[in-house]
Amino acid sequence: MSTTVAPAAEAPPTGRAGRRGAWWLWAAAAGAGVAGALHVVAAADHLGAGELAVGFFLLTALAQVGLALWLLMTSWAGQSPDRRLVALALIGTVGLLGLYLVAHATSLLDSFAVADHAATGHAHTDKTERMLQFDPITGVDYFSGMSQVDGPVAMAGEPVATRHGPELLGTLTVAVELLTVLGLSALLPASWRRTAVNGLFALGGLAWILWLTGVLG
Repeated sequence: MSTTVAPAAEAPPTGRAGRRGAWWLWAAAAGAGVAGALHVVAAADHLGAGELAVGFFLLTALAQVGLALWLLMTSWAGQSPDRRLVALALIGTVGLLGLYLVAHATSLLDSFAVADHAATGHAHTDKTERMLQFDPITGVDYFSGMSQVDGPVAMAGEPVATRHGPELLGTLTVAVELLTVLGLSALLPASWRRTAVNGLFALGGLAWILWLTGVLG
């Protein structure tokens, strides 16, 4: 008669390796928690950008705070975090960094930053401007006669393209998300970590090439 023994659960590393892993776990949790709080502030700062932008910031904040709580609970329980969830969180955080880069270095996401009051207040604004720009003496409607120019217009010299400069809030968010990326990468198993680091270097090289060719600027 033979008995089958279930494999024991993976125990967290002990000694110096265990302390180093715990430090990275706490670093990742701190980075994710602070990034979530900063995304709540970003949601409040973008109330005029529409429900889509605000909802995105709030959902991102919820996911990051949930990640931080999960990492803390794992640490308090004395267990190692699930490598699959760590890898998923790493991919999501890197995706957020890429999205930030696209939003601030290109104009691809400008169409999502339209204020809600634009549609409701457009008719009222047009009516007011028409009344102010109609000359009752000459009968000339300057509003209808105004020429429409697409793109940026310079008062003197050549037209200058607009850019979205990174603000302090965005810079702080990127900094703590980079800390989260480092922490999550360190929590992966050695074989997974090598793949993750190689992927991060490849993405960094791609971003550098896009900046060098003018796609990002």
